[in-house]
Amino acid sequence: MPHMPQRPFRSIASVLIRRTIVLAVLCMLLVFSVQSWLLRAQHQKQFEMAINDVANTSVPLLAVALWDIETQAIAAQLQRITQKPEIGYARLQAAGGQRFEAGNPALLAQGVSRQIAIPSPQPVQGASALGVLELTGNPDYLWQGLRTEGLRILLGYSLLTAGICALIAFMLKQLLQKPLSTVAEFASDVCPRHLTTPLRLNRPPQAHSDEIDQLEAGVIKLQTALQEHIHNLDDLVAERTEQLERLLEEIRHLSVTDGLTGTFNRRALQDRLPAEIDRAQRYGRALSVIFMDIDRFKQFNDTHGHALGDEVLRNAASHVSASLRHGVDWVARYGGEEFVVVLPETELDAAMATAQRLCRSLPEQPLESARVARPAGGSVPPLTISASFGVTAYRAGESTSALLARADALVYEAKSRGRQQVVGRT
Repeated sequence: MPHMPQRPFRSIASVLIRRTIVLAVLCMLLVFSVQSWLLRAQHQKQFEMAINDVANTSVPLLAVALWDIETQAIAAQLQRITQKPEIGYARLQAAGGQRFEAGNPALLAQGVSRQIAIPSPQPVQGASALGVLELTGNPDYLWQGLRTEGLRILLGYSLLTAGICALIAFMLKQLLQKPLSTVAEFASDVCPRHLTTPLRLNRPPQAHSDEIDQLEAGVIKLQTALQEHIHNLDDLVAERTEQLERLLEEIRHLSVTDGLTGTFNRRALQDRLPAEIDRAQRYGRALSVIFMDIDRFKQFNDTHGHALGDEVLRNAASHVSASLRHGVDWVARYGGEEFVVVLPETELDAAMATAQRLCRSLPEQPLESARVARPAGGSVPPLTISASFGVTAYRAGESTSALLARADALVYEAKSRGRQQVVGRT
């Protein structure tokens, strides 16, 4: 999995709120600029109206004062003109060279100026003007208006922006931040043990669905699919485990079972007999073994074939197993036509009696005579089988091989005495 760079966390709601505030400030600056431009145009218009007012009211009075050469009246009239907030400086240049002024002369280089010719109070055709009145606007009046209007806009818009941002923040927190935080915590806590834990957003009921509802539905759908997949996997694992256990049991059974006779095989004898000896040794209990060898089995095979020979072995093993104590005694094929019968909790006398019973009953077991090739019309005696038995009991401290070797020697002794006999000793 590629390494993901660790980045600082910042919620979507906080980002949206910040961007809303920045956008609101930009809008406020734009509104302030437009409002300033409109205010400047309004002041320009007010200045022109003040010029017209001066031309209509003060200029005739100045004309009379100039005609009568009343300097104090001229100065007083100029003072009244500069008391208008739109006019910062007034200067009267008389035709005779006299100059009168009022207000701040420094504004002459800053503000907008207008000149008005002062006509003679007694109209005479061809007479020149008595002087020129130059009026300069008051920039402080404009800037004061801009400051007042700017503060009003700034205060009003700030309150409006703060209210809108607070409302947006509240709605974002309720509608977006809380459900997204719940989804993020749910995703961070997901693990195989909590995979089936349902996602609960606990949102208030609403008439419509949105992206959060679709996200919640998608997570629930994914969890349901995972649960079904896990359930199917559990069933599949249980089925495969059961099949494997059956196969292992079958393999264990085949590994300890003789395929021809169905008794234990020699490997099982090597595993089970030491355990029986250990139990007899530990608890001081009796243990006997019978070594059984089918008489003249090679001659039987050469005469009647291996198929009938196999049937002889199966019949002998079946008869011996059926004659033993169920769940206590057991029999194993030692090799070829030789069998070993293990008798736990059995003294030698009882084992001798069991061997005698087997020795007598084994020749009485029927074979499938129909499979025996008989000459036509001939009288053939029924086929019988017999066995020789060597019986011995466990001696304390002896090994498995010693016990089996003694039983094997006894069965050969029975064969040497003429077969179909039982020879036993401790």
